[in-house]
Amino acid sequence: MTLIQQQPLFRAEVASYPSGHPEPGRSVLGTFVSPYAARAMRWLCVQAVFIANGLNPDPDVPWSAGLISIDARSTLDLDLGDAPARLRAWVADEDARHPIVQDLKAGQSFRLDVADWSGRYELTAWPWHSHEPGYGIPWPPSPIGRALVRR
Repeated sequence: MTLIQQQPLFRAEVASYPSGHPEPGRSVLGTFVSPYAARAMRWLCVQAVFIANGLNPDPDVPWSAGLISIDARSTLDLDLGDAPARLRAWVADEDARHPIVQDLKAGQSFRLDVADWSGRYELTAWPWHSHEPGYGIPWPPSPIGRALVRR
C-alpha cells in the first residue's frame, strides 16, 4: 500500500463519560477524518443531533407527542444541565461555527463539552499532522486506487 502525504487532515471525535461512577470511563462513540475542516465540523453536527435525539427526542417530530417527559429539575430540585438542548443550540448556530472552522484551518483544536444526568459528552476536532501515528490514507494497489492517486 502507498501512503499519500498531504496537508494536515482534520480529525473529529465524539466521546462520552458516564455519570455517577467513582472512576469515570471514556467511551469513544465515533471518529472521522477528512482533508477539510468544514466536513469534520459537519460530521460533529450530525453526531451532536444524533446524541441529542438519543437522550431526548426532538419535540418537533410528530411521534414525540406520545412520550412522557419528566423534568428532572422539578422532580429533584437540581440543575443537572440539558445536554440535548445545548447540543441542538450549538448545531443551529451556524454563525458561531464558522470561526471554529477557521481556527481549525489555522492549527487550533476545538472541544465542546455538555453534561446532564446521563453523563458528559465531548465533541472534539483538531488538525492531524503527518508526524502523528496513523497519518495518511492507505490506497490499495488496484487500478481504482491508482486512478484516485492521479486526481
